[in-house]
Amino acid sequence: MRQLRITLNSWVCFAALRRGDANPRRKRDGVMRDDAAARRAAPGRCMTTLAGCFLLLAGATATAHFDARGVVIPLQPVQHISVGGAYTCAVVGPGSVYCWGNNIYGQIGTGNGIASVDPLPILGLPGTPIDALSAGRGHACVLTQGDLWCWGLNQYGQLGDGTLVDSHEAVRVQGVNGAATRIASGDYHTCAVIGDALKCWGNNFYGQLGNGNDQDTLVPVAVSAPSGSVSYLSTGGLHSCAVINGAAWCWGENLSGQLGDGDPVVARYTPVAVANLGNTVSEISAALTHTCARTGDALYCWGANNYGQLGLGDVLPRLVPTLVDQFPLATLGIATGVIHTCARGASGVYCWGNGTYGQAGYFGNSSAPKPVAGVGATLELSTRNAHTCVRTADGRAACWGFNTSGQLGDGSADLRTSPVVVPGNYGTPVMVAAGINHTCAGAADGVHCWGYNADAQLGRGTQTTNESLPAPAQVITLRPDSVAAGSEHSCAAVAGAVLCWGDNEYGQLGSGVGPARLMPTPVPSLGRDVTQVVSGHRHTCALRAGGVWCWGFNGNGELGNGTTEGSAVPVAVSGLATGVSWISAGYSHMCAVHNGAAKCWGLNTDGQLGIGVAEGLRTVPEAVSGLGAGVTRIGAGYLHTCAIQNGAAKCWGYDGYGALGNGVLNDHRYVPDAVVGMGSGVTDIAGGEDVSCAIRDNSVLCWGADYNGDLGNGGARRSLRLVPTLVLGTAGIAAGGLAIGGTHACAGMLDGSLRCWGDDYVGALGIGRVVISPVPLLVVRQDRLFAEGFD
Repeated sequence: MRQLRITLNSWVCFAALRRGDANPRRKRDGVMRDDAAARRAAPGRCMTTLAGCFLLLAGATATAHFDARGVVIPLQPVQHISVGGAYTCAVVGPGSVYCWGNNIYGQIGTGNGIASVDPLPILGLPGTPIDALSAGRGHACVLTQGDLWCWGLNQYGQLGDGTLVDSHEAVRVQGVNGAATRIASGDYHTCAVIGDALKCWGNNFYGQLGNGNDQDTLVPVAVSAPSGSVSYLSTGGLHSCAVINGAAWCWGENLSGQLGDGDPVVARYTPVAVANLGNTVSEISAALTHTCARTGDALYCWGANNYGQLGLGDVLPRLVPTLVDQFPLATLGIATGVIHTCARGASGVYCWGNGTYGQAGYFGNSSAPKPVAGVGATLELSTRNAHTCVRTADGRAACWGFNTSGQLGDGSADLRTSPVVVPGNYGTPVMVAAGINHTCAGAADGVHCWGYNADAQLGRGTQTTNESLPAPAQVITLRPDSVAAGSEHSCAAVAGAVLCWGDNEYGQLGSGVGPARLMPTPVPSLGRDVTQVVSGHRHTCALRAGGVWCWGFNGNGELGNGTTEGSAVPVAVSGLATGVSWISAGYSHMCAVHNGAAKCWGLNTDGQLGIGVAEGLRTVPEAVSGLGAGVTRIGAGYLHTCAIQNGAAKCWGYDGYGALGNGVLNDHRYVPDAVVGMGSGVTDIAGGEDVSCAIRDNSVLCWGADYNGDLGNGGARRSLRLVPTLVLGTAGIAAGGLAIGGTHACAGMLDGSLRCWGDDYVGALGIGRVVISPVPLLVVRQDRLFAEGFD
């Protein structure tokens, strides 16, 4: 019975939001009403039916499925990428490590043995900046502030922690004591430069530890290498190589001549000099049975060649380094796989050898270098077994090849012969827009929406009660420049153009009055210069080449063109043809930052325009009192507004529930007033219904009414916070992309993730289950069928 009561209240809310009121007003007693729906409903205007309520109940429960694996944590700019056996790892952002793919040994470091098609953060790391990353066959290691941490397979002690126990999260390598400067992970062993010494640990059957014997060791032991500076280090399947004082040295298995000394004995237990390369070697890469090195911009390979992996135009082995003279570019980097090789130049990547799984950019074999289609300039190249990845010139991760464990990071199990970009925001601030009961966010592959969908505001081509997990809006396949969510419609700016979808009763989609649009539809008259789009209750505005254009409902002057007549096509806002840097849409009013000054227009019954009075409406923009300069952001809410001026937060308008943050309840202000404790360092701000939030010092703080967990501070429902209060779990990790809907809010984090909190009865939090969460939860993605190849 309790579930039915909650659902009835939610349906009341939806009916009220469609009532068409031009002046949304509520009780002004400062006392919290008993349910969030009632405070939005106008007396006598709610047309709820019992059948409709049961429809919502069925929809809410039917779609409440949760994908336990599907946490989406998009990447920030990739600082380093490393390919393991059937998984991939990357250093992203300020120093976080994410891995994806096979996880049978815990090699993606997530604390369990569950594979993931999505990048997930490594557990157990100390949180300090990552200086180097190396992924081996089933284990990986990082170097951070002189210490080494490893995770995954530990069958031979390759984690260096003194045990033979696999670890599903990072463990510290023993005996390093902050002195490490390089790290390399092989199939079953690891090597590092620690202090002035070259050391290795793990499996030593073929002498790949280089200490003169064949005994495995669980902690680092010194390699019997010549003294000198180690400028490069590489560990292959069963042999190791290093560049010492500019010369190449290798040790370990040599059955195929992979050590390059001209004598294919079974093994070398101490390092031997590689022949013919002199002391100008800048890079070396050890595979399983072959090795390659770079001297200047020339490339040499040696060892086994049965698949043409040496790139010499034949399949004959070589016992000493041989020039790869068919590589057409000056070599900038090399990477050797088990039976293929790749190299990068200034304009692209070439691969050769075995391409059975697409890892060389083709299917089949080639003994000569072939270009990988779709790869331009790259910063880094990595491969090991059957897939290859690059770090692109713009800091993205792109991969191709074998993918049954999701090691390419594109969310599928499909083999690829050309690169697919690992989805992520890659440093672009998270774009998120919260409507009354739905949410949309920008992603690398388009716009993803979730929540209430009765008016097709999710853009999926259908009208459904609600969808609790994010999924792409149709048509849009590029990263948007901006996203917007109104009460029952959504919009996005993509490649300078605006597309809108959902309810269109008042022409808020900008393409003429008509029925709801089930999928994104272009706003034809705006052209391709739009950088920002925002949506209010039933209107939309866009920032184009410094000027503002609006369309849709205009009964309160929301369009700012001097009239109260609606328009189903964009009209120019008076006085804002140039110089605008930011716009924000409230329920029935608009604001803009114009040449550093704040200006607002539309409904002003509660002083939300900040012009010193609380009356009527304004059909053209007017200057906000006291905000004539230094304004960087403005956030229009339901009946109040907030802005950032010279790093300080200020709010004005209706304050019946403390949304102004000045510490006093019912202290309505018609001009901007300082928010307590927010006098500097504020970088983003948003206004909601009776809630305001801001980001200060990379932390989210909210204040006002906590109807259903809206404030995110873990407090009781139906409570108030009159001053900013930290949103739990966001201290020091928030990045921007702040949005507040009806009774939910979302914010982007520094790691690229999106977190939402509050009311999720219709799926607005994007977590796949019906809850009220007073703390932020990670937005998740619905699982893909056959994602691991055996579903």
